[in-house]
Amino acid sequence: MDSVLAWMALLARSGKGARWVRREVSRAGSPVAAWQDWAQGHPSKAAATWDRAQRQHQSIQRLGAHVVTFHDLRYPALLAHIPDAPPVLYARGTWPKPEGWGRALAVVGTRGCSPQGAAWALQAGREWTEAGGRLVSGLARGIDGRAHQGALNGARGGAQVAVLPCALDAIHPRMHEELAEAIVARGGLLLTEQPPGVQVERWMFASRNRILTGLAPTTVVIQSPARGGSLISARCAFDQDREVFALWQQGMGASWSGNRALVADELAVPVADVNALWRAIAEGEQSRQTGSAQGELVAFPEGCREVWDTLNNARPTTWDQLRKTCEGRTVDLERQLFTLEMLGWIRRLPGRAFLRS
Repeated sequence: MDSVLAWMALLARSGKGARWVRREVSRAGSPVAAWQDWAQGHPSKAAATWDRAQRQHQSIQRLGAHVVTFHDLRYPALLAHIPDAPPVLYARGTWPKPEGWGRALAVVGTRGCSPQGAAWALQAGREWTEAGGRLVSGLARGIDGRAHQGALNGARGGAQVAVLPCALDAIHPRMHEELAEAIVARGGLLLTEQPPGVQVERWMFASRNRILTGLAPTTVVIQSPARGGSLISARCAFDQDREVFALWQQGMGASWSGNRALVADELAVPVADVNALWRAIAEGEQSRQTGSAQGELVAFPEGCREVWDTLNNARPTTWDQLRKTCEGRTVDLERQLFTLEMLGWIRRLPGRAFLRS
């Protein structure tokens, strides 16, 4: 049985989300085993569900798209560590190399942006990609679309990922269908957790945000009013323990009140403009590099001792071995691995194996 189809079939059941499916697979040991366990208990539903997954897979093949599952070596390492990481990703375009995700910047903001917000989004998209980074945004109207266009205006227009709330066969918003095609044509990527044939629903926009910020170590809010999806993105990034910045200057009006709230609540670091953002990011990178060069490791996170004691620096330890150590406590295992990897104490290897640094 195809493990990719097994992942897709598990998700094709109604009412089963990312966390639920990943727990089932972890408990059973593989997606195929998890599917067989469920199918045996629900024989009348299994055939129809499997058929639906097969039709979705055929649609993906017709689109010339990728299916990347949670156990695939291509699955982005940063995204794998969030508690509700999507079990399956559907993508069209050029899949980045593993190191291509490291300098990713998530750019978010309001659909009803001001001329200044649009200008900053264009600048951020172009300058970040031209400096060797990768833009991640949501292809929405306003700030997202301007950031994507900014990247396309530069010399490395393909160094970007558009994270969609919809399926690959029904781009939303439709006004950005040409923009989406331009991103793919330049070597960029369209990415979603929604399978083909699924109609976009309101909840999918908020669900998409955790993926958008989960792909990048840094998120910047260009412009947000008091309420909006970009505030959800900022909260996701903060909860994922990522760096969060918000453009903010004294005297900004109501259309920037969300930025002000993020700064006041200490969810984001204020930067006056895009140039100040680059300086802040560069200072953070320089500080980390200096500490590494001097051999000054960040203090060991004592809450990760269980995983640390299981690893060594001679022979890689696999995910399954670690899972047995943590007695099936997958969420806590992922938390420990993410913390140790981000602080430089361990290295992630192909095949979901880990070594002490």
